[in-house]
Amino acid sequence: MDRPTRKGMMLAGLLALLSGSLVACAPGPTTEERQANAIGDKADETASDPVAISERYFQNLETGAFDRAYAMWASDTSTHEGGSERFGTSMLVYQSFDGEATGAARMEGAAGTRYAEVPIRVSGTRRGEPFSHEGTMTLKRCNDVPGCSAQALQWQIESIILEQR
Repeated sequence: MDRPTRKGMMLAGLLALLSGSLVACAPGPTTEERQANAIGDKADETASDPVAISERYFQNLETGAFDRAYAMWASDTSTHEGGSERFGTSMLVYQSFDGEATGAARMEGAAGTRYAEVPIRVSGTRRGEPFSHEGTMTLKRCNDVPGCSAQALQWQIESIILEQR
């Protein structure tokens, strides 16, 4: 049996090193997938917090996840009734967008529905012009009464009212 040469052993070691590197270079999640996972993980932790829900909505808009942002609107709103394609198209006029909750939610309840009013601020560039607005995002959810669907128990956006600063 032939004894391996020093050159052969070095080549074998190099191939082992390269094959390990190739495994390390195997495609992992894309940036968008990592952001979606982070937002999804955050959603699980903050599903009962309307302020966190408003922040997630803005994150979705900022990252271009318009379908996720659209899905956060209550189904009986004009925004939702316009359809996801129209919603996504309406967002394309923004060259930059930043939104944030600026305070605690004010909670109210009425006839089996809870409402939360979250103070917000949005700014950015729309059609080449800077903008800045403050206002409120109103969210609603079923108030844990019998017959509520799982979706109705989640906070959904009812309206966003903004005033120019």
